[in-house]
Amino acid sequence: MRKEGLSSAVERAVVEVYGERGRKALLAVKRGRVKRKGKLWVVEGKTDEYEIVGELCYCMDYALNVVTGKAGVDMCYHVLAKKIAEILDERGR
Repeated sequence: MRKEGLSSAVERAVVEVYGERGRKALLAVKRGRVKRKGKLWVVEGKTDEYEIVGELCYCMDYALNVVTGKAGVDMCYHVLAKKIAEILDERGR
């Protein structure tokens, strides 16, 4: 997967919807911290690696803020980074 591939307009839209989570997700993809391992995706976070299963993550942000609705968005930055990387991977970028 190449690190480029998203237009600046798409990047702005991601940040507009997801805020800091969007910025962190885009940075994780650009820095190559999102990897496919078979059917799993793994995102290297600050302190740990997070396996993404479908659209579920086991990080504290997902458990405390996304699941409860406190975050106001439907995914943590790890899941968002996985989705971005998956789309870029499918497009051959």
